[in-house]
Amino acid sequence: MNSISDPPIPDPRGGWWERPLALSGAAIGLAWLAFGAAWFRHWLAWPLGLVGTGLGLLAFERGRRIAGRRQAELRAAAEAAAVRNRELELLRVLGAALLTFQDSDELFAEVARVARDLVGADAGAVLLQSDEGQFLRIAAASGELAPATGRLLTVEGSLIGPALGGEPVTVEQARADARFEPIEGVVGDLDRLAAVPLVSRGSVLGAVAVANRARRPAFGPLELEALGTLADQVAIGLDRAAMLDLARRNERILEQTNRELIEATALKSQFLANMSHELRTPLNAIIGFADLLRADAKGDEAELDYLESIARNGRHLLELINGVLDAAKLEAGLMTLRFSRFDLHATVTAAVKDTDSLRAIKRQRCTVDLGPDPVELVADQQKVRQVLFNLLANASKFTDSEGTVEIQATRTPMPLPVHAADGQVAGVRVRDAVWLAVRDNGVGIPAEDFDRLFQPFSQLDSSNTRSQSGTGLGLALCRQFVELHGGTIGVESVVGQGSTFWLVLPIEGPQAPR
Repeated sequence: MNSISDPPIPDPRGGWWERPLALSGAAIGLAWLAFGAAWFRHWLAWPLGLVGTGLGLLAFERGRRIAGRRQAELRAAAEAAAVRNRELELLRVLGAALLTFQDSDELFAEVARVARDLVGADAGAVLLQSDEGQFLRIAAASGELAPATGRLLTVEGSLIGPALGGEPVTVEQARADARFEPIEGVVGDLDRLAAVPLVSRGSVLGAVAVANRARRPAFGPLELEALGTLADQVAIGLDRAAMLDLARRNERILEQTNRELIEATALKSQFLANMSHELRTPLNAIIGFADLLRADAKGDEAELDYLESIARNGRHLLELINGVLDAAKLEAGLMTLRFSRFDLHATVTAAVKDTDSLRAIKRQRCTVDLGPDPVELVADQQKVRQVLFNLLANASKFTDSEGTVEIQATRTPMPLPVHAADGQVAGVRVRDAVWLAVRDNGVGIPAEDFDRLFQPFSQLDSSNTRSQSGTGLGLALCRQFVELHGGTIGVESVVGQGSTFWLVLPIEGPQAPR
């Protein structure tokens, strides 16, 4: 509804004399008047009849013209809908091709064909910048421009070159333009041109162009809009292709890096195995001869001390070499366990005896609590003894003189992790197990350092002035040996009061998930 101040809205259909219904109504009214006049034999009957008949004929003619105009509008709308549907179908086909194409030449050929069909042109082309933007290379062409595929055009002298500035370009009389550059192999009177920039990742890569013969109409805003939509869709496909290329390149680099790492690991493991063998042979000889000389010594205290120092340091060095070799085997997945059933109490007693000399030097005391009942364990006896030796040696190392070290063993059901074939934890199951603990009343460990304890080559004091020597492999090897048995290991400690390292081993050895 119009407001008071608004001017009246004119009727687009014109006055009443231009409307078929109004004319028909007037004709009918006059016909009734003429009929009445004729009934009363009045002289107006004939004039009114003639005027009514004229109005009726005029109404018919107006109706016929309006119906024809409506039919024309409907046909135009149907044609526009058909064109739009064709455009959408072409863009859909191109979109599907963008998701599956493997070769850029095939993609550009499809774009050139779709560009031509999209606007009903005689030819289509995709042009890309080359030689640092000095030339445009026709990457693909369709229709009458097909023979031009692969040709070069100068950017500065090209009719399409301005499209590289980021704006669409239209040319109505190309051959009359001074910038016109004939293309070898292309025949025909292509005189109408249109081009839109092809932009990917913010950079203009080239242009999508179409051409018509001279007798065809020039390209207008609708064609440029359709080409712009096409170029946007191509840009998305090019971005996807760039990401896929980057992903494939990174994948190849990663595969190559992994191969190199595997080769380096294998070489390192082989080197460590060879060097460990070469070092252990002379070390065993040194330790053996030192023990023989010490047995034959004639009571010279200084000589005995020297020989004891040689043997002690030789054994320490041998222990370090064995630790490095074990770590290399574990990392390379070459560590194998030899399972057997053995008496745990005897193994604990042997580990305590192996470390007696360490405690004797510091006048430390060791208590053993193994319970009244014997415990038979399915495990690698040598690895279990090595774990206990490392824990007892560490307890002695970080406990002051005249301190106390305690080892305890208890058989009890415990929840233990169950590992799948790939080594991942597949769940937890309560199993019959043995709980072992080594306690000391030494310096203790801060809680924030617990996570570092079982990491390879990790030492809480890594400075050059640290009071205790070692490679930092002992506890890391203990953790891996225990986990290979299907067990678990941990620590509890209070700074200044001591530490307790505990481990749990299943009585019947590791077990796969059911």
